[in-house]
Amino acid sequence: MSAADGKKRVVIEILGEEFVIRSSSSVEHMEEVGRYVDEIMKELNEKHPHMSIYKTAILASLNIASDLLLSQKQGKRRKR
Repeated sequence: MSAADGKKRVVIEILGEEFVIRSSSSVEHMEEVGRYVDEIMKELNEKHPHMSIYKTAILASLNIASDLLLSQKQGKRRKR
């Protein structure tokens, strides 16, 4: 599933929708990312079943970005 530009192509599923992802990362990594996003989206969808998928995706993005930024700050503190 490699493209001429060296990027790999993988199909992931999030909330029952398939998405084709192309990346230079490993297929395993892309699948793990897809599973992680799917898990977050499902959790939010269960907590807020009447929220639109669009708003669920935005909230998931904010949660993931918050986790990333907190992790980066903790990493910087450990290096000091």
